[in-house]
Amino acid sequence: MPLEFMLLLKRVKDGGFSGQYLADAFISMYRITPFPHSLGDLKKLDAEGFRLFHEILHARLISGWSDNYLYEIEQQIKEILKAQNAKK
Repeated sequence: MPLEFMLLLKRVKDGGFSGQYLADAFISMYRITPFPHSLGDLKKLDAEGFRLFHEILHARLISGWSDNYLYEIEQQIKEILKAQNAKK
């Protein structure tokens, strides 16, 4: 199932727990780094967030997806997080 990247970016922009959780999940998947949350926190996501999390896990398995594309998504997520942190 392909990653709905525009929805993912919207959720990250919306902030809150699910935005941060999904942002961290994507960065962890892309950079192959530790995920800084408990998987038990999945129960805090709504159905859409849970679906996005599942799509993130499979992003590298979708045919036709390039590393450059995943990199661009990661950079957009990092820019959103940077802007949100600057507001705090």
